[in-house]
Amino acid sequence: MVYLTQEDVEASGAGYGYADLKQAGASMTATQWQRFCDQLIDSITAAINSYCKVTSFEQATYTEYHNGRGATGDLGEYTERDRIFMIRQQPVNSITSVSEDDASMVDAPNWTARVQRAVGIAAGTADYQLLTRGTLQYIRFDQNVPARGHNNVKIVYIAGYDPDSAQLDAIRMIAQQISDNFLAKKKALQEASAARTIGTKDSVDMFKVQAPDVFTADIKMQLDNFKRARAMGPAWR
Repeated sequence: MVYLTQEDVEASGAGYGYADLKQAGASMTATQWQRFCDQLIDSITAAINSYCKVTSFEQATYTEYHNGRGATGDLGEYTERDRIFMIRQQPVNSITSVSEDDASMVDAPNWTARVQRAVGIAAGTADYQLLTRGTLQYIRFDQNVPARGHNNVKIVYIAGYDPDSAQLDAIRMIAQQISDNFLAKKKALQEASAARTIGTKDSVDMFKVQAPDVFTADIKMQLDNFKRARAMGPAWR
């Protein structure tokens, strides 16, 4: 799941190709250029995901496990915190299933499905709702709140932006900006050093996508619109 293609890299304003850049002091071959583009694309995608604290912005199915808190109220009642389970990947498109392992620790797991509140579900039979607070979506149990346990709540869901969404288009454009910055810096360093080699690596190959003049403050500001935020205390448990 990447946000660029080799064609996107080549579509920069400077129109870079393998004849423009060097490896080990010599012009790249088409094969070296393809490998370089693949590595650059992977690095840019990883840098964006890491900065935004997501696995990917593209739609995918996720399965995650949470710890049930049980009833932590002073009188043995369920507090609001006990009822809420934050979902790690955002935005959430839909919940596929929620289930609780209600077996004892000495028995084989027994995953019991919980019912989502939705149209056509009779009152009193639904166990949980998918709710939104700000930019975050989370599950809140109305009844059958999970018992205290380790990884005893399993949530399967689809998260990410639609391939044709404006949000994913914006992220792709940001990835393109990072690629353009990286190629421009590599080209400039090549020309400044006349492709002088040091040790076993070119000086122009020793900077990273995360360099401040590549992954710039302006790019970070744009990505802040998509950055996953923590909310409501220890959100992920």
